[in-house]
Amino acid sequence: MRKPKRVFLIIFVFIWACSLVSDPNAHAAAKNSNNSPQQQVSAYDLISAMNVLRMSYGNPPLIEDPIINAVAQGTAQIMADGLLSWHIGDVKGRLAAAGYGGGKTVFATENFAVGSEGITIDQIMLMWADYDHMRPATQAYYCHVGAGTAKASNGMTYFILQAAYISGEACESNYPVSGTPIPGQTPIVPGIVTPVELVEPDQDGNYMHTVKPGQSFWSIAVAYGVTIKDILLWNNLPETYLLQTGDDLLIAGPDSRSLVTPTPLGNVIRATQEADGRIVHEVQAYQNLSRISEAYGVSINDLLRLNGLTLETPLQIGQSLIIKGPDYTPTPTEVPLSPLQKLTPAADGRYYHTVSEGENLQWIADLYGISSADLMAWNYLNASSVIYPGEKLLLQVTPPATSLPSPLPPSETPQPTDTPSPTPASTISLQPSVTSQLNALLTQAEIQITSSSVLDKITPVSDQISPKRSIWILSLPLLGLAIAGFSLMLRKYHTNR
Repeated sequence: MRKPKRVFLIIFVFIWACSLVSDPNAHAAAKNSNNSPQQQVSAYDLISAMNVLRMSYGNPPLIEDPIINAVAQGTAQIMADGLLSWHIGDVKGRLAAAGYGGGKTVFATENFAVGSEGITIDQIMLMWADYDHMRPATQAYYCHVGAGTAKASNGMTYFILQAAYISGEACESNYPVSGTPIPGQTPIVPGIVTPVELVEPDQDGNYMHTVKPGQSFWSIAVAYGVTIKDILLWNNLPETYLLQTGDDLLIAGPDSRSLVTPTPLGNVIRATQEADGRIVHEVQAYQNLSRISEAYGVSINDLLRLNGLTLETPLQIGQSLIIKGPDYTPTPTEVPLSPLQKLTPAADGRYYHTVSEGENLQWIADLYGISSADLMAWNYLNASSVIYPGEKLLLQVTPPATSLPSPLPPSETPQPTDTPSPTPASTISLQPSVTSQLNALLTQAEIQITSSSVLDKITPVSDQISPKRSIWILSLPLLGLAIAGFSLMLRKYHTNR
């Protein structure tokens, strides 16, 4: 760390000494006010603290500017109204639009912090301890500074500090300096600063730091890379404790074996996965899409898509971001089975349709998506055939496989049948007298036809064919036999003559 320039040290030591002379009891009263309520950090406190840190690096203090003050205050109010978790962007553009630089090229940086009531300047400065937030202190080319604070509806307070410079101009010759303090706030009085020198760690990897004049909690915390709350916790100190010269502070080192360093501010702690596989992250202060996406190993585009956001959408503190959706497995929608798919094979492995009241051949053919000609051919019917309820019709089809196998409701199983004959008919028994007479006539013609052979030839495909049609079908072979017998009788008659 660079040593302060001698001229600045002389000036600030002189101012500090004068303040003690003007009020010799002020310093003692401050030490004894541990239990007094803390005042809210003001914009001037932000500027004063940054200048103290800046001078510890050997740089001249930043010059307060009214335009930067106004823009910083407006920025704090916008962020507080929106409960934003990150910068609103383009700080140099907003400063130039407000008139800073008089139309010339300007460069600027912005620090922001947010905290609850009772937050201290030490804590705010610790939030700004990284490289980017330390630019107003470490970079000599910054000239002007402004700050603002605003309270949000949730009780949190937003703190904004902006530092800027005009390109190509030295700090002494560029923009006019403001000397008008904001009403109700105390003008900046830089204090004496003593750079923090790190001590050697002990055998447990911890530091024992002795406080020197001009050192504060935040400057010590920044030097050791920890938070003020860590130091208070490790040393059993209340948040209202006022640091005194000579205090010994125990500080955990990076390789500490007896103390645990909490997670740095702004780091993303990954949310645990919910039971349904969903991961939801709650946005905290100082987090943005880039940090969150990096922590979870997802792309910014995925975060935008899952949450319906755009790159221009500001994040809010407490906002829930979907990192990963639930492990969703769509429930298959069961497709209703077609009549053809509902068919179940009978004992013979074939498929049948049982005729119901009001059905006809064409309706049945349409039901299964087949032609009526095929249906009639399979069952030896024609267009004039009449079907009756309860009758079973053969369907020479192969039902397609169902897309979602599921148990089917029980269906009526047709009785096994023989192979269809050209003339379906129901089974009837012939009278013995008729059979004997026919056998006698056929024997004379040297044709041996037994009753069993006749019955075999008239055995039906199914016993379910209607009785009326069966009588007409059975009458045909009997008529043939009668004609044959009559022919034999005629031949015998002619022979005897």
